[in-house]
Amino acid sequence: MTDRLSIIPRYDRTIVRVSRPYAAAFVWVILSLLPTVRSEAQVQDAGLTDPPAEVSEEAGRLVYDVRIEGNETIPEAVILQKIQSQPQRPVTERQLREDKRSLLNTRWFFDVQERIDKTPNGYVLIFEVKERPIVQRVQYVGNKKIKLKHLEAWTGLKAGSPFDYVANQEAVRRIEQEYKDKGYYFVEVKLVKGGKPGDREVIFRITEGPKVQVKERNFTGNVFWSDGSLRKNLVSKEAFLFWGGHYNPDTMPADIEALKAYYRGVGYFDVEVTGEPRFSEDKSDVELLYTIKEGMRYTVRSISYEGNEVVQTSRLKADSKQEIGQKFNSWMLSKDVQRMLGYYGEMGHYFASVNPVPHFTETPGVVDLIFEIDEDRPRYIRDISVNYGGDSPHTKHTVVLDRIQVQPGDLADPRKIRRGKSRLAGSGLFEPGIVFEPVPVDPEQTSFASVAGTFRGQSADGLDDWTQTFLQAVEVSADETVRRGTIGDYSELWDSPSTQSAQRPATEETEQFSEQTPDTRPTPHVVPAQSAIQTSNTAAVTAAKQQSSTGQAAPAVRPTLFLNPEEQDLTTALQIVSRSDAVSAAENSVLPTEPRVVPFRTADPGLLFAVSEEAPVFRAQSPEDDGGTDVEAPSREDQMINESPYRNQFRAIPPGWVDINVNATEGRTGRLMFGAGVNSNSGLVGNFVWDESNFDLFRPPTTFADILEGRAWRGGGQRFRAEAAPGNMVSRYALTWTDPYFMYTDYSLSVGGFYFNRFYSEWTEDRVGGRVSVGRQFTPEWSGALALRLEDIEMRNLRAPVPSVVLPWVGHNFLSTGRISVTHDTRDSAMLPTEGHYFDVGYEQAFNEFNYPKVDTEFRQYFTLHSRPDGSGSQVLTLAGALGWAGDDTPVFERYFAGGFQSFRGFRFRGVTPRDATGFSLGGTFQALGTVEYRLPLTADDMISAVAFSDFGTVDDEVTLSEFRATAGFGLRLTIPQMGPVPLAFDFAFPITTQPADREQIFSFYVGINR
Repeated sequence: MTDRLSIIPRYDRTIVRVSRPYAAAFVWVILSLLPTVRSEAQVQDAGLTDPPAEVSEEAGRLVYDVRIEGNETIPEAVILQKIQSQPQRPVTERQLREDKRSLLNTRWFFDVQERIDKTPNGYVLIFEVKERPIVQRVQYVGNKKIKLKHLEAWTGLKAGSPFDYVANQEAVRRIEQEYKDKGYYFVEVKLVKGGKPGDREVIFRITEGPKVQVKERNFTGNVFWSDGSLRKNLVSKEAFLFWGGHYNPDTMPADIEALKAYYRGVGYFDVEVTGEPRFSEDKSDVELLYTIKEGMRYTVRSISYEGNEVVQTSRLKADSKQEIGQKFNSWMLSKDVQRMLGYYGEMGHYFASVNPVPHFTETPGVVDLIFEIDEDRPRYIRDISVNYGGDSPHTKHTVVLDRIQVQPGDLADPRKIRRGKSRLAGSGLFEPGIVFEPVPVDPEQTSFASVAGTFRGQSADGLDDWTQTFLQAVEVSADETVRRGTIGDYSELWDSPSTQSAQRPATEETEQFSEQTPDTRPTPHVVPAQSAIQTSNTAAVTAAKQQSSTGQAAPAVRPTLFLNPEEQDLTTALQIVSRSDAVSAAENSVLPTEPRVVPFRTADPGLLFAVSEEAPVFRAQSPEDDGGTDVEAPSREDQMINESPYRNQFRAIPPGWVDINVNATEGRTGRLMFGAGVNSNSGLVGNFVWDESNFDLFRPPTTFADILEGRAWRGGGQRFRAEAAPGNMVSRYALTWTDPYFMYTDYSLSVGGFYFNRFYSEWTEDRVGGRVSVGRQFTPEWSGALALRLEDIEMRNLRAPVPSVVLPWVGHNFLSTGRISVTHDTRDSAMLPTEGHYFDVGYEQAFNEFNYPKVDTEFRQYFTLHSRPDGSGSQVLTLAGALGWAGDDTPVFERYFAGGFQSFRGFRFRGVTPRDATGFSLGGTFQALGTVEYRLPLTADDMISAVAFSDFGTVDDEVTLSEFRATAGFGLRLTIPQMGPVPLAFDFAFPITTQPADREQIFSFYVGINR
């Protein structure tokens, strides 16, 4: 099932109209040829030979008998059961073929021939067979650790199966390999019987040996990297107690290459690594010892850029992580590459490549770094094709189109396209392995093929209507260009040839350019700002509608360029030439033509880049001097760029296109989850959830088959969630329906109902209600929401004496509020962020039975103060704060309380709040809380971290800091993937400044398990 969005009309499809009489004759001819085609196909079927000529001649006659000849061990009666031909029945050529096929498929015979003999009693059909040898017995001797059923599954041998002595010998190797994969490295398997053509029994003798486990992985000679940092790069794993850690000698070469690449990533290009396994006396344990000679760490002497024309060298240099004089570091280098690709990506140069290449110098330990850049051309999205795999997919194509958030006509910004791919992969609607393939389409492959000719003096009279509309659409004045937000004057880029001749006299450069062939002339790198594509979604939809009605695309305005860059996946390649392989720079400074390639894993920024064959590098596309020329004699690059980044009028080219092909297979979107959690605030809580992430509220079942085949209520990309969370202190039950792209827009709609029960120290609270919210993601960082909340809140079982200010709220209360909020989120991770901030501000107004305002703000900022050279081990400083104010008429169940591991460590849950003379919690109308926390990883894999923190602030019934509190403490964070993404938290906090009525608590914790 395929769907496609397209902005360019197709011209490669020809429709032939035929009158009815000729059409009828054409159909009759085709039908008359079908029997011939069918018979020819049958002859070639399954590689079977045609029956002999004498058999074909006798086909169709009545046979007196059917016999089998040549069988030695298989009874004739058993063979006859496999064929359809019967005595006293006519035999056909087709029947003979089917019988022969059936006999061969039994694998009892390696040859079957048929013939028809004429006897005095009539015709006799005879099948002459040549039997395969049959295995009479299979035996495995010596297996103790592996069960017989596993051995039989590995070999596929059993009594009665065809005998093949070559396959038996191959089974020996298969058994050995399976044993070794399970850790039995010293296994030996011998074929006692079954290795000769005359054998009919197969006997394997197995000597299993000990199960070898990796007990230690040690290093010697390493100074720069710790043992823990090196271990996390190894393919070999250690055993944990009695599980895992199977020894596989094939992993040691991979370990050695991984260690070399890890060292080269930080400039140790001459590193040498060797590995040695050391077995225990009984050979059940092995120690993997890696010997490392680090060598010297290389320093970057100079940095230069080649091939950049659209982006100035000064901009490429700005904010560089890898600087001259620093030690070489591929992690910092990857940040620079991402930043540079972001510059090109925001202008639509989707397939631009930046290849950092270090060159060794005559000085040991010194390299020169050259960024080789291929700028590609600006591109726009042309087609978006969606294809679902499987027999009967039920998901709407709009589910994919909504989430990728690009459409035909948009600028091909890799940042947006990559974000769309991530949204699609993270939606949970499809199986892993979604194919999200941007395909380049150059102008010569589209209706713009003739546009290129206009830049070589050819006439534009022969252009098709759509292309002429394109050229007319870009006739925009410079003033209008500036008004629409683009930079510079581009009105001359797309002038007709006659206009170009009138405005610009021919020069030596233009003549030379026009004489070059498309294969030899330099590739221009200029983005035409006056594109025929509109980046606005609304304008693109309007253009598509006009095109469908008129057959011609509507003129569109040019897009706004220079968006804020964002890091993107590395598509670069880095060639590393070992100093020992380089030619002496003192002689000629020429590098080898075949440099040594070191693989780079994108997931680990500490490694180096691998050479990419898909991103060719075009060298010498910019002057050797990177912008340091005199003002009186500016370089050609600066002449082109300083006035406008697209001012090179002699190298203007039409934009390219990108087709996006999405191939996905529907996943199992319905999940039944069970979990449990315990923390110092809420006690023990169970969790039972049924979640359907591909729900469709508007697809009820119309037939019973819709229910059986899973089409009912599914396929719309909506989410339905039913949750039950009973606990000893808190219980919660909820139903929620959410449409993230309501009515195919950028707005989300969520409707939910819930029941909540909580046992507080002063009263028991029950809440029953519903919530409706509308949200929108304005940018990747900015989002907003509107929400309406309706609840019935019951306060019961109050502790005596009940304060007079609380008495009006005892019993049932109907609460209705409306809330508006805005959020700005730049964090790099929601669980354990290392950079960025989170800011949320909301205003809530109660109406009807209660009438009060409420304002809340929350802010968290994260700073990475230090990290390892490979980017791991981030030591993070967190600054967080929360402010809140509510009106005087706010009921006690909506006021502020602080305390516990989520708000104010060092105090019990709701232990910080105004109280009356009896100690009854009244809640506050003002809240000011702050946190300073420092997180330090303790292990190389960052799974265990220590934290030191201080919490401070107050909760009061008026805006004041007179009753200020402060605590300080330390804690531990454990990340266990098997228990869910949220780290386990254990904190010890000690109050420094308190108030007399506060409830203190030293230890707080959170533990959760989700399945």
